[in-house]
Amino acid sequence: MPEEGKMFSTVDRNFKDIMAKCAKNPLVLEACTQVGVLEKIIDSNVLLDKINRGLNAYLEKKRLFFPRFFFLSNDEMLEILSETKDPLRVQPHLKKCFEGIAKLDFDSDLVIHGMFSSEGEAVQFSYTIDTNEAKGAVEKWLLQVQNCMLVSVRDVIEEAIEEYQNTPRKQWVQEWPGQVVICVGSIFWTQEVHESIGMGSDGLNAYLKVLHDQLGDIVDLVRGKLTTQQRITLGALVVIDVHARDVVHDIALK
Repeated sequence: MPEEGKMFSTVDRNFKDIMAKCAKNPLVLEACTQVGVLEKIIDSNVLLDKINRGLNAYLEKKRLFFPRFFFLSNDEMLEILSETKDPLRVQPHLKKCFEGIAKLDFDSDLVIHGMFSSEGEAVQFSYTIDTNEAKGAVEKWLLQVQNCMLVSVRDVIEEAIEEYQNTPRKQWVQEWPGQVVICVGSIFWTQEVHESIGMGSDGLNAYLKVLHDQLGDIVDLVRGKLTTQQRITLGALVVIDVHARDVVHDIALK
């Protein structure tokens, strides 16, 4: 914003000149009626309006490039965009753009390898992001983070689907991030309900027993020793499992 920068320099210079005159003659009436003071204030206000319009246009351009900036106020955006030389200083602002990301996993070369939730869950990125390639454009590497986040979560879900079929559920739910556990569990529940409906009442009643057993396993885990994150995940899973059991029970009755 070179033009706005020049205008701000003029406003700054006008302000300093007026303050210098006031320091020499601090009497209000005399200071305010000095030659040129009113004109400089009027000119400065006009320039500040132009600067504000230019700033809003600049921020709008950034928001259109990275739409998650629409979640932020102008002041918050300026804080982020001002950190062009040190991507690490953007970390405190991440949650304003990505609700589920508390921080990113940077190495010493400022390359991003993964993300962490507020609860400490870690997800490795499917590919790395070199923030140096953005050449100070914060919005560019944040857009890369957004795209990589989607790809990485999808890849982790695919891995978890494979493991679900080869690992006891009671063990499986403790080995994956909460979002993945909920998502994959819902996928298999939908598939298994579909198959059970195809087998009629006997199939639904048999699957209802399976759901009872699965719910009992999760309740046993919740009563045991867990990490904070595991307890959060399993607490949510219990609610979903109870609902899933009740839905199948209602279908079986009909």
